[in-house]
Amino acid sequence: MGGRGRKRPRPLQGLPPPQRPRGSERRGSGHQAPPRYTAASREPATSAPSPGPATSAPAPALPAPAPRTLRDRGLAAVRWLLGDLVDQPRQPGSGALVVWVAYAAAIGMWLGLRHSFKNADPVLVGAWRMAVHGGIPLAALAAWELREARRAGRASLVAGAVVIAGMLLLLAPVFVRFTTEGEAALLAAPFWGMAAPPLLGAALVCGGLVFAGRDLREWGIGLGDWRWWLPHHGVLLAALVPVLVATTVLVEPLSMYYPVNKAARVSLDAFGWAHLGLALDFIGWEFLFRGFLLFAMARRGDALVAILLHAFPFFLLHGNKPEIELLSSFVGGIFAGWFCLRARTFFPLYVIHIVMITTVGFTSFVMRNGL
Repeated sequence: MGGRGRKRPRPLQGLPPPQRPRGSERRGSGHQAPPRYTAASREPATSAPSPGPATSAPAPALPAPAPRTLRDRGLAAVRWLLGDLVDQPRQPGSGALVVWVAYAAAIGMWLGLRHSFKNADPVLVGAWRMAVHGGIPLAALAAWELREARRAGRASLVAGAVVIAGMLLLLAPVFVRFTTEGEAALLAAPFWGMAAPPLLGAALVCGGLVFAGRDLREWGIGLGDWRWWLPHHGVLLAALVPVLVATTVLVEPLSMYYPVNKAARVSLDAFGWAHLGLALDFIGWEFLFRGFLLFAMARRGDALVAILLHAFPFFLLHGNKPEIELLSSFVGGIFAGWFCLRARTFFPLYVIHIVMITTVGFTSFVMRNGL
């Protein structure tokens, strides 16, 4: 029997019989692997030869850059001048801080607006406005920072005593002003009697807080990032002065309003004295807006909102100025706040403000006197 009864299996209908691939004796002797297929088609995948230099396709030409318009260049210049605006992380307790700062700022603005001296010596008026616009916010800052230093265990007895003494000096003109004979006493005193206590008090407060380990740069006090702002500041002043001169010449209400002091309109000596008072005034004014308010609100974590909020009362307090100054004060306040946050100090705007009012005032003086 053996294998006689066995039948060979016949191939299935419709399929070719299996064939042995050619050259399958050994792998190294000419064996060809079965073809591979791509996922996209049933055609055999073959490795294409790398194109040589002669057969390589030319690279597509890049589109030519669009020409920069005047608007693009202007925006680029403004962006360079102001720098990048960066939000800082929201700090714990910043909500209570903003309430404290807003209340102190409101008191300072109210005293400067409603209880200033009428028809008094311009330097005396400037010293008073420095005391209320700068002294009251700085005293509030000192109280907040002294509390934080005590919580951190860094407030020594000496540092606390120095800060409290400075706070009393900051507030001394306000205390005297509201006594029975206080207004008459201040008017009869020399201007340094009004200016010296707040300036000395500011030095004691800042020194005591630094000794207690507090960082006053968080309030915009100091030179900040001076390597950044110094060249930008110079370019800004160089561009600002001719614009202010042209605006004063072309806008009559502006040239008729300045100088505000009537004696300064006809005398160079009176002009210099009045602007010494403005230099004292703007110490408190710029610290109030571009230091105290702006940097405290920025601790909430939204720099742009802080800029807009600080610019609004700045705009309102220009209500008695010529319309062109009133309307530009809001936009100017936004630019000023942006610049100060990037510079990390209010000092550049103090200089800019003095240059602005001196340029407008002197241009008006020359126009009035035909020099």
